[in-house]
Amino acid sequence: MGELPPKVLKAVQTALQRARGWRRPPHWDCHQWQEELDAIAQASAFEACFRFDEQQGVPLEAFIFQQVLIALRDFHRREWAYFAICCGHLQRAHDAGEREEVEESMEVCGQVEMEQMEREWRRCFVLWSMRQLSERERQVIRRLYWDEWTETEIAQEMEISQPMISKIKQQALRKLKDLLSGLL
Repeated sequence: MGELPPKVLKAVQTALQRARGWRRPPHWDCHQWQEELDAIAQASAFEACFRFDEQQGVPLEAFIFQQVLIALRDFHRREWAYFAICCGHLQRAHDAGEREEVEESMEVCGQVEMEQMEREWRRCFVLWSMRQLSERERQVIRRLYWDEWTETEIAQEMEISQPMISKIKQQALRKLKDLLSGLL
């Protein structure tokens, strides 16, 4: 990034700093992810410099920051969508005992429309987030929100008190909130 003017470089670094706080998709190695973010930031900064029009009344630094952040956000979402779709294909291939079809399923990922990718991205992220909870937390959240049970019914099933169910629920929701807020 040394080729960019200092004021542009500062805007790029600020956008990168924000993007580095986002949750990395599990199929990326940490080092490779950082390198890819850097490359996307630099490329989008150069492109933004060429598209910048000072007559629009927007400061160069603000324009660069916005354009770099948009490029990084779009990349982040695409990678989570790719992960979500591939997870679904891999799971179906695994369930069917067809591990050989995994590579073919991976190719399908690139052909899916953006709207479906967004839905898959959200679905997979929620499922991934649920897997970060303990078994007890998952059970309470599933019963409450998927099965629409009451805390009392869950307490009876799990043979613990209702206040303990409430405590487990609050702990699980706090964890989910932290995970989801780390997304963007």
